[in-house]
Amino acid sequence: MRSRYAAFAVGDVAYLFRTLHMGHADRGRDRDELLRELKATIRRHRYRGLKILDSVENGGTASVLFLARLFEAGADRSFVELSDFLHDGEGWRYLHGIALPRARIGVPPEDLTIARFSSLLG
Repeated sequence: MRSRYAAFAVGDVAYLFRTLHMGHADRGRDRDELLRELKATIRRHRYRGLKILDSVENGGTASVLFLARLFEAGADRSFVELSDFLHDGEGWRYLHGIALPRARIGVPPEDLTIARFSSLLG
């Protein structure tokens, strides 16, 4: 997760694509179009930090709960996400995630665990 956040921060869209799991929905899209969209998104944001809140690994699967701090045109767009990764024999690949804006969490993000975040999803 840290390497993907860093890739967003420095605009390395090729790395972001390479670290998508083959089962991720974006893998079915046109690669060049996806990379253009990622570049546009990255240009609009300022990345100000990543904090891993919780993680669990079970063989070839892992879940990571994190707080991503970012801003868009001066507005706080920070969010907490629970991401799932699968190991493909070469490395960890991002499968999918569920994100909530930091403002909607209702508790300090540092108090969250994967179980507590999951309970917020209802």
